[in-house]
Amino acid sequence: MTNFQKTALAKERFHNARILVVDDQPGNVRLLEVFLTEAGYKHVEGITDPTLVLERMDQAALDLILLDMRMPVLDGLSVLALLQEPIHQEGLQVIVLTAQTERETRLAALSLGARDYLVKPFDTDEVLCRIHNALESRFLYQDREGEAERLDILVTQRTEQLIETQFELVRCLARAGEFRDSDTGSHIFRVSIGCHLLARAAGLPRQQAELIRYAAMMHDIGKIGISDELLLKPGKLTPEEFEEIKIHCQFGVDILGDYNADVTEMARKIAFTHHERWDGKGYPSGLSGEDIPIEGRITAIIDVYDALTSARPYKKAFSSEVALDIIRESSGGQFDPQLVDHFFAIYPEFQRQMQALAKEVTEPQRILHA
Repeated sequence: MTNFQKTALAKERFHNARILVVDDQPGNVRLLEVFLTEAGYKHVEGITDPTLVLERMDQAALDLILLDMRMPVLDGLSVLALLQEPIHQEGLQVIVLTAQTERETRLAALSLGARDYLVKPFDTDEVLCRIHNALESRFLYQDREGEAERLDILVTQRTEQLIETQFELVRCLARAGEFRDSDTGSHIFRVSIGCHLLARAAGLPRQQAELIRYAAMMHDIGKIGISDELLLKPGKLTPEEFEEIKIHCQFGVDILGDYNADVTEMARKIAFTHHERWDGKGYPSGLSGEDIPIEGRITAIIDVYDALTSARPYKKAFSSEVALDIIRESSGGQFDPQLVDHFFAIYPEFQRQMQALAKEVTEPQRILHA
């Protein structure tokens, strides 16, 4: 854009400013309307009833008010008192044009936010200069607000991109671990969906439930540290081998590190506690009851159900009926009884989403965001 074009646009912006003249004398209003229109201003209007100022502002935004001081019912100072919010929060400009010359009145008007104070009779060229300066301030305010809004939008977009990148890395890391003992790696997506549903049913805040959707994917990430020979063993584990398997909880914490993002903090909590039991007979810490973080208690139920209904190197898949019976019988022992009740409440929806996932297993990310 050339300098000439920029100048033309700036001039047009000034001439398109919305100006309101407030004076109880119709002759004064008409005089200023004609004067400003001849000066090129296209949107000038006047009112003689100062009580209508706020009503007029509700109809459309104003850039500048030319205000008389001595008026019946509401004088100029009273009008300024009513305009504090648009003056200080929206950048509305007010120029006082009055015959009152008292110093106290002038100072009171300026202290209430008037941009300028001109005494009648006034010099027309001076009035035009003062109006131009006031509108310049108005437009600078609008431009600054617009830039701030644009930057806020940009920051929000970049933050959302960063969060999505973090979640995508979470998904990739979780699937890397899961492919070692699952044909498709879809176990993590079933656990993710189930934990999200159960978290919502348990009344967790939406943000916390959304975090568990991603964090639960990494519940078994510590299995990366377990040997294939042990992890894929087709037969029953020896007591010594089982003790070695238990270490995957701590491995998970170590792999996730001490990065303090919300999703990794929750993932560490889940990785370390999803094998704890309500009755205190779980591992690795033997926590019981509500000492076990709710994220771990939620993941425990969904993880066990999915493990029961999935084929593993050491077992065949159980039917959903058998798995549900086991979950029910373990309520109050292995599992939080209240969460078990919530699980049965959401089970129809859980099954519906599992069936959808099975059909779309090649597009897990789309299902995950359904």
